[in-house]
Amino acid sequence: MAMSAAERKRLQVERQRARARQSFDLVQPISKPPLGEWLESNAQEELWQHLVMCYDGMNRQTPDFTQDTDPVSASGAFEFPTTPEGAPSYTGALGRAELEVELLLEAAKTLAKLINRYKREAISTRLSKIEKQDLADPDKRSDGLQEAVVLSKAMDKLDRSVRTDVPQWQLRG
Repeated sequence: MAMSAAERKRLQVERQRARARQSFDLVQPISKPPLGEWLESNAQEELWQHLVMCYDGMNRQTPDFTQDTDPVSASGAFEFPTTPEGAPSYTGALGRAELEVELLLEAAKTLAKLINRYKREAISTRLSKIEKQDLADPDKRSDGLQEAVVLSKAMDKLDRSVRTDVPQWQLRG
């Protein structure tokens, strides 16, 4: 069966992302202070405090970028992307920060899909209960139809995607 244009585009984007993950960071060879040192010396306090607040709201520990160490998987089950030569694609505190952004975005997308599926299932269950109700009474029929319309509109909303702007954080080549 032939692929649709959307499927071909999705595969193309996935291939581009895979290539980008396997390439090296263009900023890495440029002489600069480590990320943690730069954060402390360049008065990034306002943005850093916002980041701390966001992590606190998620009940998560704010990452520590003062140590310029490479990323490490907590479970050891995660394989980090590498360059074609086998070197790690993400190194130092900057690599850990970049990987954190990428993984947070992936986690957000996955969690959004799970929530979407949960809400779809709940709405479908309620709609099927409305269909099975005895709607002989005109008041019950009116209330049931109104609720069905509201739930159908909610289901239509769940069909849509949400877009958000994220500043470019990776420079891979």
